[in-house]
Amino acid sequence: MDLDILQSEVKERGVKMGIKPQTPVEIMLGIMEEVGEVATEVALFEQIGNKVNWKRSADKDLLAEEISQLLVNVVSLASAYEINLKEAIQKLFDGKK
Repeated sequence: MDLDILQSEVKERGVKMGIKPQTPVEIMLGIMEEVGEVATEVALFEQIGNKVNWKRSADKDLLAEEISQLLVNVVSLASAYEINLKEAIQKLFDGKK
């Protein structure tokens, strides 16, 4: 999926689902929550930290879901500040500031 389409899709889904727009601070808190959930899944996959003795095993589908939720939050934060991610990433890859 193209980044422009992804950014547009994330905006549109929120409106279609009737989700109240979040402030950048609320979005950032969501990002931090999702980072923790991704970290938990990675720890399970890598068998490191205090997650090693948990009762469940690593789940690739759950990791994919958590990474997707993290990405949606990052896209939402960019949109909140009217940042075009496609352009920003192209500049990054091109080495332009």
